[in-house]
Amino acid sequence: MTSQGRNGIDEVLAESLKELSKSRPIEKITIKEITDKAGVIRPTFYNHFQDKYELLEWIVREELMMPAMPLFQNGMLREGITFIFTAMEKEKEFYQKAVRLEGQNSFTGMMMKTAKEIVLDRMNKEAVRERAKYQWLTPELVAEFYGQMACVVAVRWINSGMSVPVNELVDVYLSISQESMLNNIK
Repeated sequence: MTSQGRNGIDEVLAESLKELSKSRPIEKITIKEITDKAGVIRPTFYNHFQDKYELLEWIVREELMMPAMPLFQNGMLREGITFIFTAMEKEKEFYQKAVRLEGQNSFTGMMMKTAKEIVLDRMNKEAVRERAKYQWLTPELVAEFYGQMACVVAVRWINSGMSVPVNELVDVYLSISQESMLNNIK
C-alpha cells in the first residue's frame, strides 16, 4: 500500500468510491469516476493508491479495523468486534457490493489479510511458541486461523443481508472463537 494512515484525500477518495458503489458494481467503477466524484485529478489518486482495490483495502483497514484497535488493546474484545460489525452495518450497501468481489482482489481476501495482521499484532507470540508442540504451529498460523474465522462469520452475515442483529452476531462469533469445538458440537 502506498499510503499509510489516514489523511483528508484518502477519506475523500474512500467516500467517493462508497458513493459510486451505490449505483454500480465496484469492479465497474473507474479511477476517473472516483476522482471526478472526489473533485481531484487522477494523479492525486495515484499518489495515494495504486488502484481502486488498494483503496478498498485502505477502507477495510482504516475505517473498520484500526478504530477498533484501542478496544482490542484494552482487552475489550466484544466491544471491538461490535464496533467492526456496526460500522459494516452502517455502510450495508457498500459492503454488500464489496463482498461480491472475487479473485485476486476479493474483499474476503483483503479482510482476511487485515484481520490476520491485527490478530498477529495483538498476539503474545512467545506464549504461542512456548505452548506449541509442533514447530509448524506458529503465531502466523494461529493468526490466520482466527482471521479466517472472523471473515467467514462476516461474509456469511453480509451475504445473508445483515439480517442478524449485531449483538447476536458478536455472541455467535465469540462462541465459535472462544469455546472448545467439542462444546459446540455435542
